[in-house]
Parts: sequence; C-alpha cells; structure tokens
Amino acid sequence: MVSRYLKVGVFALLASLSAIPAAQAQEEPLDDGYRWFEVEVLVFKYNDQNPSIQEQYPLEIRPIRVNRARSLIGAKLRPQLDGLLHALPRCSWMTDLPAGVGDLNWPIESYSIEPLPDFTSDIFCKLHEERIVTDNLYPAPAERIGMEVYNPTPVVVAGEGGDVFTTQIPFLMPQDNLRFTELRNDLVRRNAATPILHSSWRQPVFGRTTSRPHRLFGGLNFTQDFDYLGFAKPEEETDWLFIDELENGIQEASEPLTPIEELITAIERGEFRFVGPAQNIRRLPEQPDTMPQNLPQDVWEFDGLMQIYLVGNYLHIDGEFNFREPASFSQQFSSAQEQAEAFLEGEIESIDFLRSYYLNQVKRVISHEIHYFDHPKFGVVVEIRRTERSAQN
Repeated sequence: MVSRYLKVGVFALLASLSAIPAAQAQEEPLDDGYRWFEVEVLVFKYNDQNPSIQEQYPLEIRPIRVNRARSLIGAKLRPQLDGLLHALPRCSWMTDLPAGVGDLNWPIESYSIEPLPDFTSDIFCKLHEERIVTDNLYPAPAERIGMEVYNPTPVVVAGEGGDVFTTQIPFLMPQDNLRFTELRNDLVRRNAATPILHSSWRQPVFGRTTSRPHRLFGGLNFTQDFDYLGFAKPEEETDWLFIDELENGIQEASEPLTPIEELITAIERGEFRFVGPAQNIRRLPEQPDTMPQNLPQDVWEFDGLMQIYLVGNYLHIDGEFNFREPASFSQQFSSAQEQAEAFLEGEIESIDFLRSYYLNQVKRVISHEIHYFDHPKFGVVVEIRRTERSAQN
C-alpha cells in the first residue's frame, strides 16, 4: 500500500488548498438556462508502491467505452488543421461540411470527412505514384496523432479559455487558472508521485441522462507494444532467410535429438524445469477473437471518463478510470505434458501483459471544495468552481 506518510502529506496539501477563499460568483444567467462550472483535474501515479497490491486486483481489464465522450484533451494535443483544411481546394470526393464548421471556434470533433479515395483533379487531388496530400492532413482520432507526437503526453494541457456568455461548447482554460500547481510541484519535489495530467475546463452542467462525459488520458503510450485488452502485439516480421539456411546446415551436419533427449538435455543445462501447481500464478485471461467496439484506438497509461451532472441542486462526479502497467507472467499450463510440449515447440517462458487497475466512484460534491479519487496506484484530485453562469434559473 502507499505509505501513510505520503498520503497524509497529500491530504494535508488538499486541506490547505481548500482553505483558499473562492471568488464571489456573479449570478447572471442567460436565456438558454445553462449552468456553467469550471473543473480542474490533477492526475498522478504514486511512486511508493507495494508489489503485493497487484494480487488484490484482477488481471482482466474492464473496458471503458469512449464513443459518447467529449475529448477536450485530445482536441488540444491534436495538430490544429482547421485553417489548412479550409484553404485547400475542394475535390470531387470531399463531402460538404456542416454549417458552422468554417468558424474556427467550432471543434474539430464535431465533424468528419469520409475516407479518401484516389485523388482525381488538380495538384491537391491528383494521384501520381503516391498521394501529394495524404490522409494525415485530415482530422483523425486525437490519440492516433498524439501517439506519433507525444510519448508521454505533456502533464499540463491548457487552452485559450472562452466566454461562457457567447458559447454553448466546453473549452479548456489557460494555465494561469490552475490552482493545483503547488500540489503538483510538491508531489514531484518530495518524490511522492509522478504527475500524469493537469488541466481545467469550463462546461455547462445538466442532469445525468443528458450530460456528456469528458475523456481524460495521458502518460505513456503502449499502443506499439500492447492492444487495448493488454495482450502483447507480435513483433515485426524479419527476413530470417540467412539464419534459416545456417540452422538447416547445422541440422544436416549432425543427428537431430529426439524430443526426449532434447528435453533431458535442457533440464540438465538448467534451461527448463517443470512447474508444480503450487508454484503457478493466476492464469492470464483468454484473448478474444474480436476486439470490443467503441474502445480507444490507443492504449494510454491513464485513460477514463469523468461525468459531471446535477441531481436537483447537487453536483455529482462520476469518475471511471483505468491505470495501465506492464508486467511479465510465467506461462500457465495445467500438466507436465503441456509444459514439455510448449518448451519443445519453442514457446516463450514468460508472457508480457499490460495490467489494468480500475476505479469507478461516484461522489456528491459541493462547489469550491477539493475532492479526491484515491487508488493504491494513482490519484485524481478534482475541484468544481462556480462561474458567472452557475446560478439556477
């Protein structure tokens, strides 16, 4: 478990931050009836961890589907290509964009372009031996571009702010609005934890059934090595022609060992040993034939959803998160025969697997109070603050 000293320090800092007087909110609602709040989030992973924590959690990941989520973080990390897109000539294959997309304040995630066929006209659309303008110029899921640019992601993700009186779309706040900076720096200074994500945004808040969750992600990107369910991806194929010819020559020059002789030789050399049932660790989950739908395309160290909604006049936070950590596990076999067969077939002695630690909590909160989602592996600190449009109509 995380040391008591570290957690006491974290809670002491949270208490000191809670004592900061909040600015008086001006109640000035507009006709649309939206109630706007500012949300600040700090995500970090603990550095002081006990290996026995791993045994308390299942190996299987609990998938978090993100198809309904709004991703302000992803839209910020993705290159802003609005101006370039609208400056390009229209091609015959391009679909008409919805009204309002030309406005740079309209979020990229609000529209999409059909998959690109072969270009057919002018310098931007013509197909030669390769495309002059590639798919990379067009909006893609945030994490696909983020994977190529950020690994890990920047800790602080800030925006340019906005005006709650002239928009109905959530927006990221500037870095100057962050109040958890002292806490974040102190965690690093004391080597208590490593920050993963620190950001704030403003959003209108509705009832639970009409509120959209916000997606939060950051830290290391494991996409190149693992799929979303945690299974290691196969290594890239290599041309082993020369090595195969060399091995074939060696085998032809000597008498091959029988399977029994090969196994006995490996045991004598300490290259193989049978593992009894008492020494077996938990069995890894079975890899499905197909991947579930509506999952993130990239595999981040931290990924999840935060939904903020109202029940009557009470604010609620529904936090659902996965924290990922690579691990290595021994092969799992039910009998000595299976162990022997696996060794003779050249299977590896250990399996790399991306573990997941899941947390789902719902909290009823009060604005301008700091709240904490606590897990032995990571923590999420949240504060919801009133804005000029937080009053109930």
